[in-house]
Amino acid sequence: MKTERRRGGIGLLWRWLMGFTLGLLLVGVAQAAGAVQDLHRFFQDTHTVTADFSQEIANAQGEIIKRASGRLWVSRPGKFRWDYAGANGQVIVSNGERVWLYEPALQQVTVQPLGKSLGSTPAALIAGRDTLDQDFKVKALPAKAGLQWVLLEPKEGQTQGFTSLRLGFDGRGQLREMRMEDAFSQTTLLRFTKVRVNAPVAAHVFQFVPPKGVDVLSNP
Repeated sequence: MKTERRRGGIGLLWRWLMGFTLGLLLVGVAQAAGAVQDLHRFFQDTHTVTADFSQEIANAQGEIIKRASGRLWVSRPGKFRWDYAGANGQVIVSNGERVWLYEPALQQVTVQPLGKSLGSTPAALIAGRDTLDQDFKVKALPAKAGLQWVLLEPKEGQTQGFTSLRLGFDGRGQLREMRMEDAFSQTTLLRFTKVRVNAPVAAHVFQFVPPKGVDVLSNP
């Protein structure tokens, strides 16, 4: 039997997701010499992104505490889908108005309005106007491990769910890695393959209907 109850927030998973979404939508940014300008140009030029991803989370001591992989789809403004593979996989979907987190192992779906679940996060930026310079310190970093890097750090007074975000681009200007560090010195590394930019994405990808029999937790 389906139930519905309110919950104040979804927690760290959402904060990681919002950080992921910003990075994924920056695919197509050019090499570091013009990276800052291309970060802004992205808002006009990048409309959809699809890719495979792998994810590693490390603690403050550098020990890997979690691994995951899956497939993602992004469509501006505000639409995205993350399908995590495996027995404990999750599905996270936004249709531009609401966000669903489906956890099959728990037989549970959590739904929130898009703006409420994003809050003050990078994903809130991609859903609206370009406010990078207003909310972040943005600068190009030296090339490393064959990638060009850009650093985003929240300005004083801004709460983004992370303390720094590094984006690594290959020679063709496609995003290949993203590294985020939080206030507990926990680091999340994402690697992207099979990246496609501005390819058509079917509208149904960003729609979600809770399966029969699952609990639906709603936070209006």
